This record gives sequence, C-alpha cells and structure tokens, in this order.
Amino acid sequence: MTGLLAQFDSQHDLLRAVSRLRAQQVDIQTYTPVPLADSPTGSPLPLIALAAGLLGAAAGFGMQVYAVMIAYPQDIGGRPAFSWPSFVPIGFEIGALCAVLTAFFGFCVINRLPKLYEPIDECLAMRHALRDGWIVAVRTRDPELRGRVRELFLELGAHRIEDIPS
Repeated sequence: MTGLLAQFDSQHDLLRAVSRLRAQQVDIQTYTPVPLADSPTGSPLPLIALAAGLLGAAAGFGMQVYAVMIAYPQDIGGRPAFSWPSFVPIGFEIGALCAVLTAFFGFCVINRLPKLYEPIDECLAMRHALRDGWIVAVRTRDPELRGRVRELFLELGAHRIEDIPS
C-alpha cells in the first residue's frame, strides 16, 4: 500500500480535510470535478511557448540573412542583398514550429507523460472523480502516518476511504 484515498460529499468537506492535512505537512493530491479555490491556476507554458516562438522566428530570419548576405551572396534580378520581406514567411513558419514543439513537449514534461499506469486508478472512488467526486489522496509508506490520516478522514466524515494499491 502506498497511501490512502478518501472521497467526500462536498467541496466544503474536501477543503476542510485539505487544510487539516496541510497543517500536518502531508503530501496530498486532490481529484475534483472543478478547480479548487486555492489551487494554482496559472501555467508558465504559454510564456515559454511564446519565447520559443519568438526565438525560432528570429533564428529563422537570421539564418536567411546570413545565407543570402554573408555565406552565399548573389545578385538575382537586381534586388538588394537584404530583401527582408522575402525572409518573413520562413521566419514565421520556423517560429510557429518552435512554439508548437515547445508547447507539446512542455505539456508532456509538466504532466509527467506518458504515464500509462497509475495504481490510484484502480480505486473505486476514482470512477467518480471527474463527475461528482471530491477526492483527496495521501501518499505515504509510513504506517503510523497512514493510521493518523485514516483517523482524520473518519473524523472529518469521509464518504469512502480506500487504500491505494502498490
């Protein structure tokens, strides 16, 4: 067993349990149909993807400037050496490619994917987690802490308490 899982009847009961567990400095994870009021809502991923896109666009633009003006200069059709409007489409496409790849791989890293199996998914309470379940999971191998957490869940009126299989 790697921990305990408790299902509560309402968001208020879950928040009360979470505050009591945080006071004991226990590692918790919540599974709810809506975000909790005190949960972090911002993600650094959009800013990271924007920065990668801008750097990619600048790199694509710079790569073309270097190729046309320094590495292989040619006078084609009398146009100037630095004909920047012709560099914009490729710079934009490389920037979009860098932003999309950064967002995809960043999403996978932030969410620890690909994770094909999680033992907590075998618990019966998890079948209702995203519809109407207010669930908190405590992961610990310490039997004394697990006993204290079980008593706390019983005291707070948990609807269902399950052991997380290992």
